[in-house]
Amino acid sequence: TLPGVAGEDEGVCQVRYLDTPIAAKDGDFIIGGMFQIGQLEYTDNDNGTKIPVQSCSYSGISEWGIQKAIALRMIIEKENERFKKDFNKTLGYEMYDTCMSSAVTGRISAALASNKKVIGVSGVDYKEYTKRSAAIMSSFHIPTFVYMFNDDELMTGSMYPNLFSMIDTEVKEAEITIRFLEKMGYQYMDIWYHKYSKDMAEHIFNSYVKKVGCGRITDVTSKDHIPRIKQTYNETGGTPSRVQLILQNSASTTRAMLKEMVGNLGFRDKIYILGLSNGRYSYLDGYTAILNTSGHNTFILPLPDLLNVKMDQTLKDVNKDWRQVKKRDYIDNLYQKVQSYRCPKDRDEPKMCRLTSWIPYMVGGVKLVLESLHAILTNMVVPVLPGGTRCLMDYKTKLFNQIVNENQTLNVTLEENVTIPIKMFNKTINTGYGIGVYKTETQTFRTLGRVFVDRIEVMNESLLESISGYNKTCSYTCQPGTHRRFNRNVQYLPCCWTCEPCKLHQYSTENDTNVCKACDPSMSANENHTACVLVPEIYIQPKSTTFIVGASSMPLGMSMVIVFGIVIFRNEDRPVIKASDPGYLYMVLLSLLIGYPTALIPLFKASTTTCSAECYSFAIFATLISTNLLYKCVKVYDIFAAAQNFSAPKLGVFLKKTGQTAFNLLTLSITVIILLIDSNTGRGSSWAFERYQEESHRPWYLMCTSINNKTLIIPIVMPGLSFLITLVLAFKMRKFPHNFRESLNIFCATFVVLLCSIMFLAGYGFSPPEVRAILRAIVVFITSTAFLFSIFIPKICILMNKKINVEEERTKIREGVEKFSSGPGHSLSGVARQIIKKDPV
Repeated sequence: TLPGVAGEDEGVCQVRYLDTPIAAKDGDFIIGGMFQIGQLEYTDNDNGTKIPVQSCSYSGISEWGIQKAIALRMIIEKENERFKKDFNKTLGYEMYDTCMSSAVTGRISAALASNKKVIGVSGVDYKEYTKRSAAIMSSFHIPTFVYMFNDDELMTGSMYPNLFSMIDTEVKEAEITIRFLEKMGYQYMDIWYHKYSKDMAEHIFNSYVKKVGCGRITDVTSKDHIPRIKQTYNETGGTPSRVQLILQNSASTTRAMLKEMVGNLGFRDKIYILGLSNGRYSYLDGYTAILNTSGHNTFILPLPDLLNVKMDQTLKDVNKDWRQVKKRDYIDNLYQKVQSYRCPKDRDEPKMCRLTSWIPYMVGGVKLVLESLHAILTNMVVPVLPGGTRCLMDYKTKLFNQIVNENQTLNVTLEENVTIPIKMFNKTINTGYGIGVYKTETQTFRTLGRVFVDRIEVMNESLLESISGYNKTCSYTCQPGTHRRFNRNVQYLPCCWTCEPCKLHQYSTENDTNVCKACDPSMSANENHTACVLVPEIYIQPKSTTFIVGASSMPLGMSMVIVFGIVIFRNEDRPVIKASDPGYLYMVLLSLLIGYPTALIPLFKASTTTCSAECYSFAIFATLISTNLLYKCVKVYDIFAAAQNFSAPKLGVFLKKTGQTAFNLLTLSITVIILLIDSNTGRGSSWAFERYQEESHRPWYLMCTSINNKTLIIPIVMPGLSFLITLVLAFKMRKFPHNFRESLNIFCATFVVLLCSIMFLAGYGFSPPEVRAILRAIVVFITSTAFLFSIFIPKICILMNKKINVEEERTKIREGVEKFSSGPGHSLSGVARQIIKKDPV
């Protein structure tokens, strides 16, 4: 309160602004308006930088903004009569030009907010200006509506609680469109969108089309982009989809697109659907004229309630008000400065102005605010202040709550015979959409039903059935085990594809799979490529010929060993047995009794148990057989060397039975100890077993891998050295008497074994895993059999010969010794010869 300020009622100081209203009328309740008409002028400073000046330029104006201002003024003046009659209250307006400036928008928003009589504002339709204006208005609880911009950030943001929209947001439009497409059963479609509808188009494509079918999506914002239609099909291949969804804001561009599709590209028998906010009855004739030229086309036209009501009288009133505006009116002065092609400059000419199609939204928004105010005044819901007055701030708060927060449905009368129920949803209007269908085959336009955000009302079931279910494409359904193949250069999935079987080790379980899934490395796809199964394990099967032959040979070999052992036991007093030393023969038989089962073990399914058993049994077999053969050859060679020199044997203690036993126990214990150490310090319980896979998804080979640096010493290197020494000694004793030429048989058998071992080692590393087990079994079996036959068969033949008695056997031995001792190069002493003659054994 500034006392002494002249001209101010009750000392209340009102803020003066640089910007003046383009039109104003006082009243008890004022509706504000912000419209984009002129443009802010700029001038250059000394540095050449453009800076704005304080006045707008009207060298070119937005006639749409002027029309909205006139519509606001017309509605206020008409509704003023009702409010005077019902409540003795007057309505006013205060309108500003934003001059296409964010700064100006901020100033005029503050000017409206500072006017305590302003209870609602028709906001500016440009996002950045709307955000600035709504931020200011929200502090004063002034409900602000917009009608040409449906941004989700503005409508759902908590920082703009006072803002609501007269059209749906893009996400809500997209959800309604998806619900309609689901009802129709459309799964394959091409989407063409205006850049301002990009969010809605991508939401429909990603949330619906890609999930239930396929299609294309392309930006065709203006007529210059029409060639993109043909380019899209050239890049993606295939034929156009049956359903064409056109989310285009411009009617002229939509007509140009239809001409390109039907006329130039030869589209026939298609279904064309316009976006929800694009439908106008007035556009129908132009669209259908194009579609009638080719094929049996179907045109689905959404009809938003506020865009397709009968606004004839309202539009006439607007046109009349436009023509009869007073010369002194600021709006008329602006209009007179420019040449207009929408309305004639001669006001007496009867031609109607070309009015913006958004006028119904403008009228609906203003009447929605006034209808809510009328209901509040009728119910007297605003508390009375001391002195009998009511707080205007409470009016503003209650006004917005009734429109938006309380979800009330308000019946808004647009003209005498046109009343529409309006309800808000997420701060946007929810009046519904009528769905009209035009069919070129019958050239009829019928109403299918209505679509809302929460439901679909079908009024014509037969019409729905005739246009629904077009799921046909240029391809067949790809069954499980196959996948759809598209051009890899395509950004979005087309509707034409070929079905290809899933590649090796891949699978698919659903129809129309785009990409087959890869199996785990340890698994492979089944024959139909519909699932993954464990890869097989390769090993010698018990029913295979190899296993049967091996299993049959092992008992045969063991039986021969046992039989030979019995024969030797029963003939221990025979010279041929005594000459060979029964202890040595029994140890060899024991070795062979271990060798034959060892030859069978590799043919069993490889596991930790079988591989460990094979490793231990082979090591014991090789150690025992090589130790005893070496012992035999060393013993014979040392005896004859000592006899030749008439001296005591150098290894006398070693040649005793206790020496033989000690030698066997020593080598055997070393073998077992090293194997035990290796098995407990190596790879744990699986030290002798490995599952080998040549590459991912290939079969597993079950292998025994017990041969490493430590175990090589005992089962291969040490027995190998023993065999080599035995071979040399046996070769040197090749001319001994035939009764002592057991070493010759040992030489032959050892030579065969070493030769087989060399061949085995040479080919083992290059053999497939399943062959290696067979090679090991063969080598062990040949080794056992070679020694069995070379050492024991000659003795068995002598024992089985009934014509030979003991004395004759002794005589033949003496003759052999005599012949050997008297031959050239031999100089046995007489005493030695006498000893041998007396007891050659």
